[in-house]
Amino acid sequence: MEPIFIGIDLGTTHSAIFYASDELTQGKIESFSIPQLIAPGQVSEQTLLPSFVYTPHESEFLQSDLLLPWGNSPLIVGQLARELGSKSSGRLVQSAKSWLCHTTVNAEEKVLPIDALDEVPKLSPAQVTEMLLRYLADAWNNSFPNHPIQQQNVVITVPASFDPAARSMTEQASQKIGLNARLIEEPLAAFYAWLSEQEKWTSTLEVNDQVLVIDVGGGTTDLSLIQVTDADGHLQLERIAVGRHILLGGDNMDMSLTYHVAGKLAQDGVQLEAWQISALTQACRAAKETLLKDGEIHETSIVVPSRGRSLLANTIKSSLSRDEVNQVILNGFFPQVGIGERAQKLARSGIRALNLEYEADPAITRHISEFLTTNHSAPNKVLLNGGVFNSEIIVNTLCAQLSVLLNHQEVSMLTPSHLDFAVAKGASYYAQINAQGGIKVKSGLSANYYIGVESPMPAIPGMSVPIDGICIAPFGLEEGASEVVLPNEFSLVVGEDVQFRFFQSNQSEPQAVGSMVSSFSISSLLELSPISVRLFEGHYKLGELVRVVLTAKVTELGILVIEACDTQSDLTWTLEYQVRES
Repeated sequence: MEPIFIGIDLGTTHSAIFYASDELTQGKIESFSIPQLIAPGQVSEQTLLPSFVYTPHESEFLQSDLLLPWGNSPLIVGQLARELGSKSSGRLVQSAKSWLCHTTVNAEEKVLPIDALDEVPKLSPAQVTEMLLRYLADAWNNSFPNHPIQQQNVVITVPASFDPAARSMTEQASQKIGLNARLIEEPLAAFYAWLSEQEKWTSTLEVNDQVLVIDVGGGTTDLSLIQVTDADGHLQLERIAVGRHILLGGDNMDMSLTYHVAGKLAQDGVQLEAWQISALTQACRAAKETLLKDGEIHETSIVVPSRGRSLLANTIKSSLSRDEVNQVILNGFFPQVGIGERAQKLARSGIRALNLEYEADPAITRHISEFLTTNHSAPNKVLLNGGVFNSEIIVNTLCAQLSVLLNHQEVSMLTPSHLDFAVAKGASYYAQINAQGGIKVKSGLSANYYIGVESPMPAIPGMSVPIDGICIAPFGLEEGASEVVLPNEFSLVVGEDVQFRFFQSNQSEPQAVGSMVSSFSISSLLELSPISVRLFEGHYKLGELVRVVLTAKVTELGILVIEACDTQSDLTWTLEYQVRES
């Protein structure tokens, strides 16, 4: 059976699937239409699946109202979920993907919806992630019963800044529904989508070109830098920098307009309830898209449902003008900033409501400035991705601000793939070239990485235990490459709290795997954040030393994975370390 290459964009606000195969698409990359409820009892196939989950009241619908082509579900996913959630509070889960990276909420902790009614069972971010993936898998298998998705080559996209725990949770969710999927960063997937549409990419890019990928999604902004290099006369692509996790996107823009309109209504003596704020946000999103796209419409009505007794009192009305949208969106999110400006940090209240950890500074241009300053970069090419950039005025504004930010040097804008679907399309193309060959974006380590190993030297009074540095991942080790095996055996402490120390070299000269920097010279290395952990003891005693062999690899997402394999049994212990943010 011919392989099918499937790309899944598991987005914060929308999800999408693209696929390619010789049998189904004659090798072309095509969009998969996702069946979903758009009204009670009414199913429609849409190219995007809103990443929303709604828990209906037990008497809200008949069982037949919620029937999908592959069966019933007690929860509603997709377009109808989003619309129902805009009319009531405490029943809608949204932005579950962003909760996977929360610093104080465990991904398996049942906290969603954050405003849940007493009768609504709460779900964990991990559960919602699995639920959305299962929905997409069921939709695929219903359409292609002879080509189950569990047997295909699947790539799932995640934010470039996802931490190891969030990446791991996404992988686990895919494994629970039988997928053996690879992960790829969203900005990189958008770049692969651009590559897939180029007859000859070398006619557009040349040696030393730097491409800044700006991916503004519904919930996050991701930044990446890709450079064109020369390898023995052949052009290559290398991803050289990735931005930090920025919880800032189109949802923030919709909320800004919501508060703007709510303020106008308050001046007229109208105070909105919590459930009306959700409805107002949906109305502002639609108004934003209309006013930013259509140059002939200068004002649009905003209608908010009410629970008044009179039929005439069933709605609250306001309006949004093009000038208001420009003022809120362009000035607030894309202001002009100077070279070297960094995202502003605001004083925080001592007690905060439990919610997502939004960015304090909404200026996307300031976050771009910080990213370029940190990486000492002045790119000459820019690739945009995300539905926000469907607006020509936003694109023109950002281009003008980038010109100022880059000291008025000439910047070329690469023509993007479809802004709403590029990530899923690029993931499908990436799956295809992984299997069949093609140009890949390299991403090797920018330094040698070492793990601290307790020295065999005897203890000396007044001196801490000496630590040697053992090279576990050399400079240039490519992300996604096969694992490397350290040449010597080591002893591993299991069953009690221990600390693993990591170091990074200041030089770009590759070192041999397993080479040592002695405790006397360890100060020549830069020490990174340590990991404190208690490793499962298995059949060993607490605190026992186990003889192990160490292997290391770096994933496509920049995670250094270290495995300690017991030489006397089949036990294996795994450590994960984010080398991009070190």
